[in-house]
Amino acid sequence: MANIDYSRARIISDPAPATIVRWLVAGWRDFCLNRTYSLLYGGGLVLFGWALILLLFRNGLAWALLPMLAGGVLVGPVVTVGLYRVASGKTRVAAKGQITLVGIILMVFAMAWIRAATILFAIVYGLKPFEGFVATLSLLLSTSSGWVLLVSGTLVGGLFAALGFAVSAFSLPMLVERDIDGFSAMGLSFNATTQNFRLTVLWGMTIAALTALGILTGFLGLVIIFPLLGYATWHAYDDLFRQGGGAKPQPGSEHVRIVGEEV
Repeated sequence: MANIDYSRARIISDPAPATIVRWLVAGWRDFCLNRTYSLLYGGGLVLFGWALILLLFRNGLAWALLPMLAGGVLVGPVVTVGLYRVASGKTRVAAKGQITLVGIILMVFAMAWIRAATILFAIVYGLKPFEGFVATLSLLLSTSSGWVLLVSGTLVGGLFAALGFAVSAFSLPMLVERDIDGFSAMGLSFNATTQNFRLTVLWGMTIAALTALGILTGFLGLVIIFPLLGYATWHAYDDLFRQGGGAKPQPGSEHVRIVGEEV
């Protein structure tokens, strides 16, 4: 019977900024080594984003653009699984079915956030008809009620984003490597974020800032930023859960790390 690895993340004592730079540099190295694959991966994301925005505007759903973008940030990590596989050197994903499970859970988070955004809009403006994306954005930025909606929406969205990040940041790369159940992977990811709170908060802010930069370029920047962050996230997982050794298990190996000991 195969041994299952439930080992927890270590606590990294190095300065958080230096650690994050190390992860990004390692991610950039992977990007350069797999330039064509990375650009195709990022380019596919950009084309999907453009198609989704076009679909929203053509169907009169432009009001859903901002919450949809926020929801996409929650679900986005699922799309990076292919990048984790490349960065890890794996020829196959250890727990495909469990990755699907985590993806469904993140999708529920995203749908809950979109629903919360529509409820907040209704609370502030009642059943006011949608007057177009530009007009609504101007309304949000030029009125006190608009700022109330922006602040409350940001706080509520931040809660969804924080929980989604905590359970997915390291569970998805973990499921590429370990054949364990999705709920255990999410629990171990949550534990890693709480035990390395300052580091993971700064890492989450880095991801958010780079993603926002990519969005502000009309998604074009995401052609590079998305695969870079995917590779860097694998190295973050590797650093936390495998002490940055990057050792690849040999076929048939029964080497298992347990907290504080090895078997």
